[in-house]
Amino acid sequence: MTILALAMSSGQTAWAKSSAHPDKVLNLAFEAPDDGFDMVKTYNFYSGSVAEAIFEPLLRYDYLARPAILAPNTAESLPVVEQDGKVYTFKIKPGIYFSPDPVFQGKKRELLARDYIYSMQRVMDPKNHSPSFSFIEGKILG
Repeated sequence: MTILALAMSSGQTAWAKSSAHPDKVLNLAFEAPDDGFDMVKTYNFYSGSVAEAIFEPLLRYDYLARPAILAPNTAESLPVVEQDGKVYTFKIKPGIYFSPDPVFQGKKRELLARDYIYSMQRVMDPKNHSPSFSFIEGKILG
């Protein structure tokens, strides 16, 4: 397993404390600190860089294809588009699990469609003042 250790410092060298073999550890330094990894509440470049490595979207771009194409990631396939582009139906790939966490009472927890719904509702909730809200404002109904 490759371990990504992020050294976020102001010009100082930081070393990861890991039991991984030294050839399997990557240390990176950011020019500025992140401001958290709850992407509903931040849109910081450095936080976003880490978020791309740890969060899995429904779709991703395949940049090796020419031209680049949108490809399924946690979705089984591209969405079924209906009602003149107003309804997109995604089916989630089975067998994708969250990392172990006490929030799941120590049980294996499979990714479900409702997890994406919950995430979108958090972005749209005015209490969160999400900087990402403008990206979906007026685009999702219901």
